[in-house]
Amino acid sequence: MPENPCGSRAYITAKCSISKGDITRMIYGLFVNGYKSYSQTEYVHINENEKYKFTTIVGKNGTGKSAILEALNFFFKQGVWNENKSSKNKDDMFVSPVFLIEKQSFDSWIESTSEFKGKSSKVIAGINTISEFLWNESDDYFKGATKTPYNQEFIRRKSRIKSTHYEKFYLISIGKNTDSKSTNKPFSGGLKSLQVSDLDNINYAIENYYNYIYIPVEQHAHNTLKIENIQMQKIMNQDVVRRIEGFLDNKINVDGKSKSFIDHINSQMATFVEKINETIKQVDEEYEYKAKKNQKQNIRPSDILENILDAYFVKRTLKISDKELSELSSGEQRRALIDIVYAFLKNRGIEKESTGRNVILAIDEPEISQDITHCFEQFERLEKLSNTFGNQVLVTTHWYGILPVIENGTLLHISADGNYKGENRFSVFNFYNYLDQKEHFPDDIQLKSLYDLAISLNTYIKKNNAKHMIICEGGTDKRYLETLVDPSKVKIIPVGGIDNVRNLYRLLVMPLQIESKISSRKKVLCLTDTDDNVRDNTDLLKDRSGDIQLKRLQKNDVTNEVELVNFDNYQPGQKYSVTRIEDVLHVSTWISSLKEVIEKHSKEIVDIPYDEYTFVDTLKFTNLRGENSIIFSSSIEAEAKKIEFINFIEDKKSELSKVYMKKFSELIEDGELDSVPPLFVALNKYFKEDVLYNTRPKGQLDLFQYFINGVYQ
Repeated sequence: MPENPCGSRAYITAKCSISKGDITRMIYGLFVNGYKSYSQTEYVHINENEKYKFTTIVGKNGTGKSAILEALNFFFKQGVWNENKSSKNKDDMFVSPVFLIEKQSFDSWIESTSEFKGKSSKVIAGINTISEFLWNESDDYFKGATKTPYNQEFIRRKSRIKSTHYEKFYLISIGKNTDSKSTNKPFSGGLKSLQVSDLDNINYAIENYYNYIYIPVEQHAHNTLKIENIQMQKIMNQDVVRRIEGFLDNKINVDGKSKSFIDHINSQMATFVEKINETIKQVDEEYEYKAKKNQKQNIRPSDILENILDAYFVKRTLKISDKELSELSSGEQRRALIDIVYAFLKNRGIEKESTGRNVILAIDEPEISQDITHCFEQFERLEKLSNTFGNQVLVTTHWYGILPVIENGTLLHISADGNYKGENRFSVFNFYNYLDQKEHFPDDIQLKSLYDLAISLNTYIKKNNAKHMIICEGGTDKRYLETLVDPSKVKIIPVGGIDNVRNLYRLLVMPLQIESKISSRKKVLCLTDTDDNVRDNTDLLKDRSGDIQLKRLQKNDVTNEVELVNFDNYQPGQKYSVTRIEDVLHVSTWISSLKEVIEKHSKEIVDIPYDEYTFVDTLKFTNLRGENSIIFSSSIEAEAKKIEFINFIEDKKSELSKVYMKKFSELIEDGELDSVPPLFVALNKYFKEDVLYNTRPKGQLDLFQYFINGVYQ
C-alpha cells in the first residue's frame, strides 16, 4: 500500500490520528526591513491556506527568495544579520515574523514547561495584547501616510481569516533588530504598553515553542548529518548532550546504595587517589596529590561530555554503501540530506500540542546539484512532510516542474520589478485552485513548469524500467487510484487538470518522433476524465511504440465496464457518457463516504432538504449526475434542489477522496472487499499485467488471473 504515516498496511485507518490542518501553528507571514534583498519595509505573505503548511517560493535570482528563509533563521538566533547596503537608517531595520498559533495549544505548553515557571501568565498576557491589537486595531493604526502597500496587504490577508480564527488563535508579530534585540516593529506605536522585558520573554517563548531547521544551498551534508551536530539533534528531536548528562546523572545501585553514575565514578576515583597518596606518603608525609585551591575536586558530566562525543559519535559517520558521505558528489550528498531529514520527521509525525518544538523546515533549492530524475521524488517527499505529517515546510526553487504536481499549499512568486500588475511584488496563489488563476500568473511560471516536469519525466522514463506510470489530472484522482494500484509497479503523478495532462503527453511524445532507436521501457498512461466538451484530437502526435498513450475514462452503461478510449477517435455527433473517476468507484464505499461528509457539513446546507435524498447501492457506477445517478429524490422540493445538492457534494471532492480512501483501506484490511471497481479492471487490461495489490475480492479469487490469461493472451 502507499507509504503510511501510521505504519499499518492501510494508508489511512480509523486509528490513524494524522490529519492535514487539524492543528494550526505556523509562520503566517513576515515583516522585514534592511535585511539582504529588502531595503525597505515589506510584508511577505507566506501561507495562503492555513490548513496546509507547504510553501514554495519562486522567482528570479536576486528577488529575495533565500533572504526570507535566512531572515527567519536570524530571528531564531541561528544566523547573523545580513545588511542591505541600500538601507539608510539602521534603527529602522528589523525582522518580524507573523505567527498564527492555536491558543489552547500554546497556553497548555507554556504552563506545563518548567523553564517558564512563574513567567507563563505574563507571557500569555503579552501575547494576548499583541494578538488583540493585530486582530482588532491594526486596521485603524495604519492610516494616512502610514497606509502603505505592505500593511494593506497584511490587513487584507488577516481580515480574510478573522471570522474563522479570531476566537481560537493568537495572531502575533514580534521581531528582532540588527543586534538581535526584541522589537515590536512595525507596530511599535500601537503596542507602547509592552515593556522590553515582555518582548524578550515572548520572543524566548516563541523560540522554544518552534524548532526552525534551515538548510541553505551551500550547507555540506556530511557535516549536517553528524549525530553530534546541533542541527541534526533538532531533526532527530533528540538533545544528545542532555541525553548523555541524563545518563551520567541516572541513579544506579552500588553495594546496596543508590547513587548516580557520575557520583560512583567520583567515589571510585577518590578511593584510587587516596591509595596513591598512601603509597607516596610512605616515602615522605609531605607528598600528596591534591586539588588546587578554589577548584572543584569532583568530575561533573560536562567534564567528560566532550570526550564522549569525540570518542563515540565522531567515530560513527553516515555511510552509503560503505562510502563516506564526503566522498559522494554534491548531488548525492544533497539527496542524502533530504532523505535523512524526511526519515526522522516522518517518524515523528505530528507532535502533541502540549510538547512544543513544532518543526518548521526551510530548504533553499532542494534541487541544487540533483540529477533531474530525482527532483520530482525529493519535492514529493517534502510536500508529504507538510501535508501528511504536519510540519511546516518552506522551500525556494528554480525547478518549476513541481508546481503542477502539488495539490495543497502556497505558491509565492517574487517579482523583480517591485510592482507586479499594480500590486506589490509578491504574488500569492493557493495550489488547490491555482489553475483557476492562470491569467494572473507571471509569464515565466506556467510554461516553464510543464517543460521542467516533462524533461524530468522523460529522463525518468528512459532510465527506469521498473515501473509503469500514470499521469492523472489531480490529487483526488491520485488518491482514488492509490486505493488499489500498487506503487511498486506504477508511479502515479497528478498534474493539475486535463489541459496539463494533454500538454505533458505532447511534450513526452515529441522527442520520440526524432529518436532513431526506441529503448524498451514501461508503459505511460496519460489519463483524463471524459468531460462535457470532448473535442477533435486527431492532430495529436503518437508514440510509435505505443508505450505512451493518452486515454480518457469512458463508462459503458450497456456492458457495465469502464473503457480507456483514445482521444483521437472522437467524431462529431458521436454519443458518449461524461465520465469522471468519481463515477467508477466502489459503490457501497462511495455511498458511505458521501453520507459521512454530508452529515459533517449538514449545517452548511440548511436550504437543501438533504435528508430527502437516498442513494441507490444496486448500480454498477457511482455517478452523481445523469440518467443513472445514484441519488434519488424522494420529494418534489428535493428534486428541485438536486443540482444544488450535487454542487455542494462536488465542492467537497478533496475531503470526499480522503474519506473514501480511509474506508476502502479498512475494507481491504478486514477482508471485506466484495468486488474490484471497474476502473481497476480497465487498468489491468491496459498494462497487460496485474498492477494492483495482491488483494482478492471475496468470491472472485480468480478474477485477476482471468483477465491476464483469458483476455491478454
